[in-house]
Amino acid sequence: MNNHRGSLTAAIACGALLLALAATGAEQHAGHSEHGHQMTAEQLAELRAKIPLYDMYSDEQIMGSMARMKNLWGWMEEAGTREGSVGVIGLAHGFKEPGNSQFRTAYAGVSETYPATYAVGMAMMTSDHIQSAVSALEQGGAATIIIIPTTTADNSTLTRQWDYIFGRRDDSAYLDVPRVETSARLVWTDTPTASPIVAEIMLDYAKEYSTNPSSETVIILGHGPQSAVDNAKELEILSRHADYIKETGGFGNVIFGNVQDDAPPEVRAGNVANLRAAVQQAIDDGHAVIAVHTSLTQSGIVKRLNKDIGDLAAFNRKGLMEHPRFADWIAATIAANAK
Repeated sequence: MNNHRGSLTAAIACGALLLALAATGAEQHAGHSEHGHQMTAEQLAELRAKIPLYDMYSDEQIMGSMARMKNLWGWMEEAGTREGSVGVIGLAHGFKEPGNSQFRTAYAGVSETYPATYAVGMAMMTSDHIQSAVSALEQGGAATIIIIPTTTADNSTLTRQWDYIFGRRDDSAYLDVPRVETSARLVWTDTPTASPIVAEIMLDYAKEYSTNPSSETVIILGHGPQSAVDNAKELEILSRHADYIKETGGFGNVIFGNVQDDAPPEVRAGNVANLRAAVQQAIDDGHAVIAVHTSLTQSGIVKRLNKDIGDLAAFNRKGLMEHPRFADWIAATIAANAK
C-alpha cells in the first residue's frame, strides 16, 4: 500500500493544484505571481481554518502553494463562435496535459453554435479569471450565460467556492474573493457527478477489461471531498452508479469508495487501507477485480489511485472526458438550459 503523499509541493497542492494549460493567444492568467504571493496573517489563519491539510505547513509553504496555482481563462475554440445571445462557460478545477486537451475536445462542438469560454483553477485567492470569462461572453452579446461546473463532486470546497463567487451562497470555501458582476442572466447547471452518463462511461471502461463478469468485482474509486459529511453524500451518489454497473454489466459485485485525497494524510491512508481490504476480500472470494474511477482526466489523482490499488486490480486510466458520451452530457446540458 502506498500512503506516501509525495514531495512537499505535491502534499500541499494535493497533486492537482498546479494547473497547466497549453498556451494559446486567448488564454489569460489571472491574479497570481509565478514567484511568490504575500498573504496576511488573517488570510493564512482563514485558510488553515477551512483546509485542515494546511495545518501541517508553515506560512511560507502555504504562500508557495498559492503562488504556484494558476487560474486561467480563454475561449474554448479559437475559431469558434464569438457572438450570440446565449453563451456558455465551462468551469473546472484545472488540468495538466493531457487533461487540457481532453477538456477542450469534450467541449469542441459547443463553439460551433454558442460562444464558449472556460475558467479553470481553484479560485482560492482570486476570481479574476471567472470574471474575465463571463465579461468576454457578455461583450459578445450574451444576455444569457449557461454555467457548467465541470467536476465530479457535488459536495466539495471547490463547488462551494464557485457558489460563493456567483452569489449562490453567503460564505466562501477558501478566501472571500470578489464576486462576479454581470448584467447577463446566469443559468447554473448540475455537475455531471450524479448523471447516469457517468455510470455508462465507467461501465464501458470496465467492460474493456472484463472477460467473465459474473466472477468479477468492479471497484469505483474517487478523489473524494475533504470532510466526512461531504464524503458521505458523495458515496451515496457512487452507490447509485455501482447499482447500475452491477445490474447492467452483470458483474458479481461492484464496490466503491473515495480516498479523500485532500484530507489529512491519516484520513487518506485509512481510506486506502479499507479499499485494499475490500479488494483483497474479493480476490479471496475468487473474483478478478477491475478498477474504474470518477476522474475527468488522466490527472495526478489517477496516478495515485493506481499506486493505491493497481497491484491488486486491472486499472483503467482513462478519464471520463475521454469517452464520447461525456460530450453528449455537455450537449444535453446546454440544450436543456438554452431557453
